[in-house]
Amino acid sequence: MKKIMSIMTLATSLVLGLAVVNWATVPPPPVNQTLYIYDTKFSQFTTDDCHRCHGTDPQLVTLHHNLIYTTTPAVSCYNASGTTPTTLATGCHVLVPSPTGGYTFQDFRTCSNCHTGQSPHHGPTSSNAVAQDCVHCHGNAIDNPKDGHYIPTYAINTDSTTGGVTPAPNGRPVPDPANPGKTILVQGCAACHQANASATPPIFSNADTHHGTNIGSFLQPGGIGDCTWCHNAQAPIRGCEACHGVKSLHNIQANTPNPNNLSTIVPGNEDLGYGHIGNNWDCVGCHGSWTGSADASTAATAPAIGSLSSSVVTAGQSATLIINGEGFMNQDSMGNTYNPVVTLTNGQNTITVTPFSVTTSEIKMVLPTLQQGIYELRVDKSGTVSNLTRLIVAPQLAIKAATLSGSTLTITGIGFGTAPSAEASKLLGVFAGPVQAKVVSWSDKKIVASSQVFGGGKTVTVKTLFGPVESTIFAAAKKVR
Repeated sequence: MKKIMSIMTLATSLVLGLAVVNWATVPPPPVNQTLYIYDTKFSQFTTDDCHRCHGTDPQLVTLHHNLIYTTTPAVSCYNASGTTPTTLATGCHVLVPSPTGGYTFQDFRTCSNCHTGQSPHHGPTSSNAVAQDCVHCHGNAIDNPKDGHYIPTYAINTDSTTGGVTPAPNGRPVPDPANPGKTILVQGCAACHQANASATPPIFSNADTHHGTNIGSFLQPGGIGDCTWCHNAQAPIRGCEACHGVKSLHNIQANTPNPNNLSTIVPGNEDLGYGHIGNNWDCVGCHGSWTGSADASTAATAPAIGSLSSSVVTAGQSATLIINGEGFMNQDSMGNTYNPVVTLTNGQNTITVTPFSVTTSEIKMVLPTLQQGIYELRVDKSGTVSNLTRLIVAPQLAIKAATLSGSTLTITGIGFGTAPSAEASKLLGVFAGPVQAKVVSWSDKKIVASSQVFGGGKTVTVKTLFGPVESTIFAAAKKVR
């Protein structure tokens, strides 16, 4: 299981194409990369890696265009300053003069050209990260340092010969019973969370991943916080427990191929190596001489969203949504079953949806009709919530009629939005084939345009911020005197 790292706040949704990743084998080390973002660093992310969380290009186009009217004045499509990385303040697309004349767009398909390591992952633009609200993005697989969660105060004892079971960040070496003359790490995070440079993509160590979070301002200029958020005066493991407390660590578990409970997660009755509480072997990884089993107090394990069947739906229309991931249902030691609901929040209202089908790795639900906007989507199991993803609700876009009178075409429909700005007028507007028409007026439901190439039976295309839509032109009958 992987450490928790931030999900981009512009996202959302998040579609994780995890199948292309060469996961570590079971049992660890390194940990089996089946939960959350794999153990890597922001600087190592490629555009394909970003797509695993945030969807593919068509979905991301809609997401970014939804941001245009979230500021006052509206975000400029054109970045006149030419500075990078671009922001909502500077405007988006940078135009580069072409040697053959005209302009071309500076590459905007490579996510890191705009989204640097500091933006928005743990950067100053992320208000939740600044406030140390880790749960907002990561869910209950992590703790908030300021939420008052339980951190043990008893003396640390990592000596197994005296019954000590306290974990240590780097573990302790012991002889490997399976390989005489060699050692392995036990009783700590590094027992399982170890680097593997040969994996695709590479799996990094705890030190690398944590130092790559942009937390610690003198190490990461433009980041947030300082090194004392992690490295404080407390004993080492107690500092770790500020974010990785007893409760959060004891609810992280993926489903396993154990034939006794294939359809659900049962702490203590799973195959080893898929989490923290599936098997006594997992417990020993942290506690060394532990001879019990999974934590009896575990109730709802932390769900983990991996992908959405679509991160864009249409406003005012119901739709079926499939969520893939891990840990969507589980049982506790008393046989109680914890099933999920899905919450959708747009900053003003929260909608709770009960799925019509649930397995440990898949949720099927019918979305209610939603208003246009960007919704935070989480899976919630009795108050234990998943990592954050976002669902984009795009406006309905349709042409109802395109009626021609002379050279003037009146287009009625829905979802056209506001008139394209002058800087985007060459890309957005009304087109008859390759020829762009003159826009006389433009509103969300009606556009009037003129062009000598309009003709009955021809196709007209309206290119809007939310995509193109086309219709056949109907020539109005000439008036008879």
